[in-house]
Amino acid sequence: MQALVITLREGVEAALVVGIILVYLKRIGDSQLGRYVYAGLILAAAASVMGALLFTLIGFDPENEVLEGTVLAVAAVLVASLVIWMGRASRNIKGRIEDRLERITGDAGRRQGWALFGFSFFMVLREGIEIVVFLAALSLRATEGLLNLIGGLAGLGVALLFGVLFVKGSMRINFKRFFQVTGLVLVALVIRLLAGSIHEFSEVRLLPSRPWELAIIGFIVRDSTSMILLIALILVPGLAILPGIRLQSQETESKPDETPADRRRRLAVLMRSRRWAIAVMAIILVIAAPLAVSAYMSEASAFRPAPVELRAQDGSIRIPLAELKENTLYKFLYRGGPKDTRFIVINRSWQGVGTALDACSICPPVGFYQDGANVICDNCNAPIEMTTIGTPGGCNPMPLASSVVGGELSVSVSDLNPAGESTR
Repeated sequence: MQALVITLREGVEAALVVGIILVYLKRIGDSQLGRYVYAGLILAAAASVMGALLFTLIGFDPENEVLEGTVLAVAAVLVASLVIWMGRASRNIKGRIEDRLERITGDAGRRQGWALFGFSFFMVLREGIEIVVFLAALSLRATEGLLNLIGGLAGLGVALLFGVLFVKGSMRINFKRFFQVTGLVLVALVIRLLAGSIHEFSEVRLLPSRPWELAIIGFIVRDSTSMILLIALILVPGLAILPGIRLQSQETESKPDETPADRRRRLAVLMRSRRWAIAVMAIILVIAAPLAVSAYMSEASAFRPAPVELRAQDGSIRIPLAELKENTLYKFLYRGGPKDTRFIVINRSWQGVGTALDACSICPPVGFYQDGANVICDNCNAPIEMTTIGTPGGCNPMPLASSVVGGELSVSVSDLNPAGESTR
């Protein structure tokens, strides 16, 4: 289920946006430009496999902040330009249809085609690399690994099916309503992509940031918000398709000078479009259900321990290691300084004890929680491996010096006091 949700989440967003542009091209009579979109999809899929293999061979992390921030920014610019282009193109649909052949075969058509190629390529590339890396990391030797692979491939299959059904089921949408709905969807996506890009660059200090800015950005990019936004992005176009499921009386009535055979053919086309629209609504429900369950389960599985208040003795705080379970997040509170100070401790078995303040130098000091083997920033949901607790950088908790003496973890009060101002 986890593998299915991961690949479904990565694939549906790309399928939705690419589906929007394919439907739009067909509605304005530029369906021939769709070949550039398909070419971008195919090349992005191949580049995802090659990129994942390259990252694995050289040990490069595809979640690198600079790389991810750059791809997110490029995607945001491309989607924003798409919204602008759609807005301009929709002003004179009749004129565009009348001269479409000239433009498609001319330089302007080719320029638009290459822009669409780049758009579809970048929209799919990042998600594709993450999916390939995820699936390649699964072991086929164990039953769990095989089930994860099956779940991952099922998620990709459902995402692809959603894209196909969305294109087929959107043909009868009122064009004005289609543009308004999809334009709103794409603007929301631009905001999320930009927020993600700014956060990634802020982690490596390439962009200046303030706590209130990162509080807003963190809310947008956190997993629960992103999942809700993704579900909304799927449901909103579905609501636009919904009116097309019901055939209007004027659509079923005979047209002037229409033969019975022509009427039967026309009604068959209408019924086929109606079945596609029904299929779109069904697949939307199939997708939204596991995503909603995943968002709920992710929040329910979060472990947020209440801070335990400790007092200092001879200028230091001592915690018996025997009281700390391995690979479990503990929070402690010290009130003896100018400000209350929270800090976290994780007994990492053979890797030693990791200590840090319950705050990072990037996001507002809202603290961290545990989800499985990772510590998660409570502001932006950035996952931090337990092995890196105690090292600076990004959204990692700010390091806190400590030592182990006689089976006790010792933290100096002098190291806690200067940090009190920022860790309340």
